[in-house]
Amino acid sequence: MLYLACASSLSYPIKVMAIETATPKYGSQALMYATQLVYRSAASPEQPGRGSATHAEERAARYVRERLAGLGVSDVRNQPFQGLRSIWFFLAFAFGFGLTGHVAFWLLRPALGGFTAWLVSSIGFSFGFYLLWRKFTFQDYPLRSALPHGPSQNVIAVIPPQAEVRQRVVLIGHLDSHRSVIWYAHDFLVSLYHFATPLAIYGMAAAPLLYGLSLLPGFWVLGWVAAALALFHFFAWFSGVSADLGPYSPGANDNASAVGTLLALAERLQRQPLQHVEIWLAFTGCEETGCDGMRAFLEEHGAKLADALFVDFELVGIGERLVYLQSEGVARRRKIPVAVESLIREVGAPHKLQPVNAGGMGVFTEMGVVWERSLQGVCLLALRENSSHLPEWHRPSDAPDRLQAGTFEKIHALGWDILQRVDQNVSSEDWVRGKG
Repeated sequence: MLYLACASSLSYPIKVMAIETATPKYGSQALMYATQLVYRSAASPEQPGRGSATHAEERAARYVRERLAGLGVSDVRNQPFQGLRSIWFFLAFAFGFGLTGHVAFWLLRPALGGFTAWLVSSIGFSFGFYLLWRKFTFQDYPLRSALPHGPSQNVIAVIPPQAEVRQRVVLIGHLDSHRSVIWYAHDFLVSLYHFATPLAIYGMAAAPLLYGLSLLPGFWVLGWVAAALALFHFFAWFSGVSADLGPYSPGANDNASAVGTLLALAERLQRQPLQHVEIWLAFTGCEETGCDGMRAFLEEHGAKLADALFVDFELVGIGERLVYLQSEGVARRRKIPVAVESLIREVGAPHKLQPVNAGGMGVFTEMGVVWERSLQGVCLLALRENSSHLPEWHRPSDAPDRLQAGTFEKIHALGWDILQRVDQNVSSEDWVRGKG
């Protein structure tokens, strides 16, 4: 997995879109908000993007707070936390232990014997795999404080219903954008990345087993199979040490599109509040480095939101078809809860909503954090027709001029229908009798 940086010569003028405020077209509003977020948070046209725990990410949070205030949302909070600055530095750190394991087995074996060399190498592999497992199941991990962290923040807004609160829905969209690295530069390379990621991660667990078996009579060839895994581990390590040399993606589709969608939904909710559903808006920081913002959000508010429905928006500004994640997980596959999928399928049928699977493909979203904690939620995305690749994912070309107004209209309509259905369900007499 070679994470060399893709060069970007992106520059674009600042635009302000005209809007019809009397009868707003909320998809167009979402597009406007997403576009303004990209421009206003960038350090300059030549330095776009909103890196995790950077000043640009903080400017994005400030823009969101200002827009929410302008919409009349009164309950807006800023939640500060310390977030990881670079997922790539972590990968170099973890896979470095794997490379140490490979080197230890081959260099120590002549002097110390096969068993001792295997034992030392297994320590390196085991610790590296443990780091990866803990990180990608969204838990604390050893030596976390030794990695570069910085101040980040979540922007949280709460929109109350007209009557008593019977249900809560949390709408999620992250503020930060990713590095533009070579693995995301072309669909072929993205496919290669999806193939190589599980081999690299689970190869950390398989390598010591293969090396151990190679010490048995007649199984020496397994040692060379394990050594072949070193190639994947080297590329993963080298990707980690080189990726931060490159620029950030402008992050228009990933994930200013989600931020714009949430702001447009907030605007509509101010005009058309729900009856019994309290809406939480979570604009999170440091998603791209392992969902530190979502973890911080749930650590503080998870108990209160234990029965909430979480709806995560990811890359919803480009594409002809709407999809939802049926599964995801870098280290451990997690699936959408059955009850949530039933609701989403029913509401999504008129929108031609389709399921996709991302488990074991090196992809994570904040829904992974929700599912790991056994909470109820769904992640919504948009894809191009006849393509399974995420549009403009982590690319230097992920600029506002690629966003599509029609896609924003579609995702807004789906999101609004989900909120309406939840509100109808909890407002019904059956719901009241069931609670009684």
